[in-house]
Amino acid sequence: MNKEASVNPVLDISEYFIPLNMSELFSNIGDCCLEIGCGHGEFLTEMAKREPSHNFIGIEVKRRRFKVAVRAALNEELGNIKFLHMDANVALDELFHPDTFSAVYINFPDPWPKEKHLKHRIVNVDFLKYLSFLMKNNGVLEFASDHKDYIDHTIDVFKSIEFFKAKGYVNKTSRRPATKYEKEFIEEGRTIYYLRFTNLK
Repeated sequence: MNKEASVNPVLDISEYFIPLNMSELFSNIGDCCLEIGCGHGEFLTEMAKREPSHNFIGIEVKRRRFKVAVRAALNEELGNIKFLHMDANVALDELFHPDTFSAVYINFPDPWPKEKHLKHRIVNVDFLKYLSFLMKNNGVLEFASDHKDYIDHTIDVFKSIEFFKAKGYVNKTSRRPATKYEKEFIEEGRTIYYLRFTNLK
């Protein structure tokens, strides 16, 4: 049996009832973790290897990156990871039950640095409100960026809401794999900022 037949990391939502039943999707009742904008999938694939009792879903809207992520997971023959080619806002609005995710990762999102583009930043009150709804109580949201202005913006947004408790700046832990962009930024000498928040119900 070839790898693609035995382990398919592509999440085809046409094969399931919506909202998705995670225990049906992964054939177990393990904790579920989500990466929004998973890029080439190296972060989530490594997390899935390190935490075989957990299930992981990565959402990526760019097709080329999505295909690279799928291929990486396929090569590792991982049964606890799925990748979804879809806009994250649409996916969060339509695909998941409340209290689904124990951890959510947002790694190096587009900072949209120009003033006229700030409205496109993924971190905003409405987005976080719905994300909190989909996360478990005391679930952890981790955010990483090399863009200090976006970090400051993110902290300000979280300060304006009550449904996440900010832990502020945190050091990168050894359990946290580096993304492709993170490695490149570190080689360039850029400072990487890590934030962690706890969901409050």
